[in-house]
Amino acid sequence: GCLGVGAPFAIAAKAVEPDTRVGIVYGDGSFGFNGMEFDTLVRNDMAVIGVIGNDGAWNNIKAIHRMLYPERMVGADLGVRPYHKMVEGLGGYGEFVDTADGIRPALERAEESGLPALINVHIADQLRMSSAYGF
Repeated sequence: GCLGVGAPFAIAAKAVEPDTRVGIVYGDGSFGFNGMEFDTLVRNDMAVIGVIGNDGAWNNIKAIHRMLYPERMVGADLGVRPYHKMVEGLGGYGEFVDTADGIRPALERAEESGLPALINVHIADQLRMSSAYGF
């Protein structure tokens, strides 16, 4: 699919079915495309929950760099950023999680908040060329 379409699709889904749970699954790179749509969610009282798998990188690009230019890495490392704090600043609920056991409780707290929410989950950089390109 297209990169970064989660938030617009979630806004449309919530507008059409306001009583239905709607969620967004992001990578940290795709969140950068439209993370500010959490402002739209807050302004329109749309309690959508987003989850970022945050590995601090453009991993698809990083994999190509590793293969073609192993001696240098340009623009592929993003760092693990506190995107959840941006959502908090907009009036939503945000939380950082760095263990697998912390995900379910964080989702429950996000649901209980009744606000647009973002769970920022730190994950390991585990992309391998075989998984990305079949070799």
